[in-house]
Amino acid sequence: MPIICVYCDSQLTIERAQSSLYNGKSRHICHRHNIIKHLLSNRIIFIYYVKSKENITNPLIEGLMRELVYNSSRRMGLKLLKDERM
Repeated sequence: MPIICVYCDSQLTIERAQSSLYNGKSRHICHRHNIIKHLLSNRIIFIYYVKSKENITNPLIEGLMRELVYNSSRRMGLKLLKDERM
């Protein structure tokens, strides 16, 4: 089975996911941390760091600037409809 690549622009999140220690108090967060640890240790997922500027999903979670949406859409393989123009 191929490894699932997870791209993340937060180095702190990656460090916490790869850490064996969990210092939180909520059980549901602890459970999620344990699941991520299991997936990482069994090589089901791998977390890669990607700079925010290079993260093609940023327009989906942040403010939508036209040029950024256009460039990200192109990188995702999306194409403009015939009648649409920049």
